[in-house]
Amino acid sequence: MVITELAGLLDARGGRLLVGITGPPGAGKSTLARAVLSGVGQGCYLPMDGFHLSNAELDGLGRRDRKGAADTFDAAGYVASLRLVAGEYGRRDVYVPDFDRARDEPVPAGLVIPADCR
Repeated sequence: MVITELAGLLDARGGRLLVGITGPPGAGKSTLARAVLSGVGQGCYLPMDGFHLSNAELDGLGRRDRKGAADTFDAAGYVASLRLVAGEYGRRDVYVPDFDRARDEPVPAGLVIPADCR
């Protein structure tokens, strides 16, 4: 789907539209998401980066050397956040984790998906 088709779908739909972008770490998912938002002219994105397990959790699990692998994320938390974002359109802002690259740690409630974000 090209950006113009996505923009048309968003306009025709009239509510919140969730679009998933997948790929391995460093593939450019966030860069692509920003390009799509710029092309569509509206929207928000919910990166999975904020759902990295903390370094302390990874140390406890013996997985810190594999940070970025599928089992080093809170996948269930990400899915729960997507469901919450999908269900709260027009009702309330949803706060989700972000990721602090300087500290290499997730930041609870570091991003907000506004209630009116489509």
